[in-house]
Amino acid sequence: MADGGNNRLGFVESLRLLAAIVVVAQHLAEAYPDVGPLLALRHAGPGLVGVLLFFLISGYVVPMSLKGPFAPLPFLLRRVFRIYPLLLVAFALCLVVGAGGLLPQWAWLAGAAPFTWGANVLLVQDYVGVRPFLGVSWTLAVEFAWYGLFALSVARWGREAGGRGAGGRLAVALPLLLLGLAGASLACGIRLPLGRITFVYACVLGFQAFLHDRGQVSRQALLGHAGVFVSALLAVDLVGFGLFRHPAISLVQIVWPTLLAPSLFLASVLVPAVRCAPLLARGALPAIGSASYSLYLLHPVGIALGTRFGASYGTLAGIALSLAATALLALAGHRLVERPGVALGRRLIAAWTDQSQAKRAPVPA
Repeated sequence: MADGGNNRLGFVESLRLLAAIVVVAQHLAEAYPDVGPLLALRHAGPGLVGVLLFFLISGYVVPMSLKGPFAPLPFLLRRVFRIYPLLLVAFALCLVVGAGGLLPQWAWLAGAAPFTWGANVLLVQDYVGVRPFLGVSWTLAVEFAWYGLFALSVARWGREAGGRGAGGRLAVALPLLLLGLAGASLACGIRLPLGRITFVYACVLGFQAFLHDRGQVSRQALLGHAGVFVSALLAVDLVGFGLFRHPAISLVQIVWPTLLAPSLFLASVLVPAVRCAPLLARGALPAIGSASYSLYLLHPVGIALGTRFGASYGTLAGIALSLAATALLALAGHRLVERPGVALGRRLIAAWTDQSQAKRAPVPA
């Protein structure tokens, strides 16, 4: 859940770090349910704030990665090289620690069927009913849905602002789709799982924030888009978590992230005192935030190591080891896999582009 471009903004990395931290906090609270403060945190459900923030940021930074005329295939290949190197290494790590008996909860991977492996690698495990290797990987399927929607929309309608451009059309289509499906859910008396569509819509709001930064959408218009976004999500929340019931998430647990996440995002984008604050714009927080994808994807392994090898020495020791292992895995993942994977993708795409241009060049007479 990160950008592949060069235009990294400090406040974006800091915001991405916050998103990763609250997701880690949610899962840490679930791993140590007997700790009073963590139990309260678990009931509050802050992980949804982090997930919403990630998608708002993705909508903001993905258009930023575009340079020159839009080419869908190179764009999608860059996204693949941004996501997949670390994902495949994470799966391999789970296989090794499971097969070696270090973390028995992943021992089953060694005997997993090819179909299960294929579904997880293609990120469709939740849609074909197979067990996920890493629970957090479900968000990557939504991320690729956004990449595909963005690529198709920009290729068809262009990047211009206004109702005729991709941003304007998506900003109208997504809330109408969500409200229509929520109405259909009420009419049929069946709870439809609309959460993942709401996350794609969060990307669209992030896209509007990018257009605002480029002077193509006014501040007032962006706030209007945010108002429609929050209103549409609250209506969907009321249907999906109020009139109907979710087995694990209450209405309160979904409503406050719906309000807080876009507020934090827009404050960071629109308020210069926040956006340019030295703490957020430069220094340690943005530097750590650049590893947020590794932190997000690998923290389940770090927490599992802490609960297995530290908890026997006491809860605090388990929590400390979980955090230390998570930090080390995130650092290694970012430096050894993420950055080299992105760099490899850029080189391969550049070479392929050069070859394509050479083939199209006219032959001298």
